[in-house]
Amino acid sequence: MKLVLDEKFVADGTAATMSQPQRFKIVKFLKEQGPAFVDRIAKETDIHPRMVSHHVDVLQDQKLVETKYELVKINDSKRDVAVRMCWLTPRAEAMMETTK
Repeated sequence: MKLVLDEKFVADGTAATMSQPQRFKIVKFLKEQGPAFVDRIAKETDIHPRMVSHHVDVLQDQKLVETKYELVKINDSKRDVAVRMCWLTPRAEAMMETTK
């Protein structure tokens, strides 16, 4: 998939944000797979979890991704662990529809 965006996404700065290959990879993954935790995004895209979190912050600033923390149990642990769930906004969905 080649990144070719509508003029409105160039004017509002979205194109500059999405020109970073790892960010595009994250958005493409979320478009194809739906909401996911940062760790799953990292595993599936082969991007370090800290970098995924950083890129998600940038995408969230551009209103392309929304996130929330959820408490989950991991491997039968007695304590819950906070994990960050990420999903695309309607704006990101619209942008991906214009991507060629």
